[in-house]
Amino acid sequence: MITKQTVRQKAIDNLAALSDEQSAYFMQEMVKKVTSLSAWQKAETVALTLSQADELPTDLLIQTALLQNKTVVLPRVLPKKQMAFMTINQDTHYERHPFGMLEPVGGRVVNPKEIDFVLVPGVAFTDDGQRIGFGGGYYDRWLPQTTAKKVAATIAVNMFVTPVWRIEVTDQKVDQVIVLDRKIENE
Repeated sequence: MITKQTVRQKAIDNLAALSDEQSAYFMQEMVKKVTSLSAWQKAETVALTLSQADELPTDLLIQTALLQNKTVVLPRVLPKKQMAFMTINQDTHYERHPFGMLEPVGGRVVNPKEIDFVLVPGVAFTDDGQRIGFGGGYYDRWLPQTTAKKVAATIAVNMFVTPVWRIEVTDQKVDQVIVLDRKIENE
């Protein structure tokens, strides 16, 4: 077995190695694939994240959801490794958390049971929905609170048929993993 930290670091390195062109392509592919899901199309409230460096960009998906008149909620970190999702709109202001990510300010906190669809962040995934996140356990604590469809997106190199790391009882799976792959000629 390989440690989660080893898999996590390699997966982050794979994401960091993407060119700007590849990141832009994957951002567009993620929007196409996510928005084509029936769970997305039926969803009224979607939980997304604001991507940081070395993550697949989510900006276009957030804007698409807002244009589709969905209620979009983004996370805020709370004490004791908890988080809450807050509504956003085009005028939302953000502040930088000490961990470095941007968080919405002033939105309404949404009950996890009100959320229909969650795009779950992570860096490595398996075919059956196991995931390695960024190591804080925030989503592993939050996901059991919602009955929403849990979907993730990743690049092909960060996808595993079966886990090569140890699965812990606290690890939360996703319902579906969208694999973004690009075969580029002459690159």
